Amino acid sequence: MKKSILFLFLLAMSGTLFAQKHIKVDTSIGGAFTFGDLTSYGISAAAEPKFFITPQISAGLRLEGAVLFGGTVTADGDDLSIGISSRAAQLVKGEYYFSENSTRPFVGVMLGRYVQANIGASGQGEASITASSNFGFAPEFGVTFNNFRLSAIYHVVPGTDLVSVQSGTPPEVPRNYFVFTLGFQAWRLDVE
Repeated sequence: MKKSILFLFLLAMSGTLFAQKHIKVDTSIGGAFTFGDLTSYGISAAAEPKFFITPQISAGLRLEGAVLFGGTVTADGDDLSIGISSRAAQLVKGEYYFSENSTRPFVGVMLGRYVQANIGASGQGEASITASSNFGFAPEFGVTFNNFRLSAIYHVVPGTDLVSVQSGTPPEVPRNYFVFTLGFQAWRLDVE
C-alpha cells in the first residue's frame, strides 16, 4: 500500500516537474486613484518578472510606481492642498490562472513594502504632510488575452497618518489605493 501511494505521488510530481515552465516579464500602465478625505487621480506603471511553476501557477515580483494629482484635506479649519502624490511598491506576487486557454481569468495576491509621499503640498495654518514606508498587501483580479492582460488591484496599506496638524485632530487619510491596469508580455523564456 505504501509503495503504491509513493508511486502515485512520484507520478504526480513528475507531471508537475516536466510540464513546460517559463519565465515571463509583464509590463503595465494604468490609472490609480485614492478616495476618502483625500481623493486624487493619476497614472501607474509596473513591471512583473515571474516564473510559471505550472501553466496555472506563477510566482514573482511586482515593481510599481504611481503618480497622483490633486486633492485637498481640511483639518480644524486648516486647508492643505496636495499637488502631487507618489506611491512606490516592491511586492512579492503569486498568481493562479483558472484555465490553460489563451483567454483566462486569474487572481493574484501580493505582499511587500510601500513608500508613499506627497509632493508640492501647500496650505494655510500649520498643516503638514509626511512620507511613509509601510508593509501592505494587495489582491488582484484580472483576465489575460494571449499576451495582453486587464486587471484591478486594491492596495491595502495600513495606517492613516500621512497628514498631520500642529493643533487639533489629524484628518483620517487612508493610504489605500486602487489601480486599474492594461498590461502586455514584454519578454518570455521557455525552460525545458
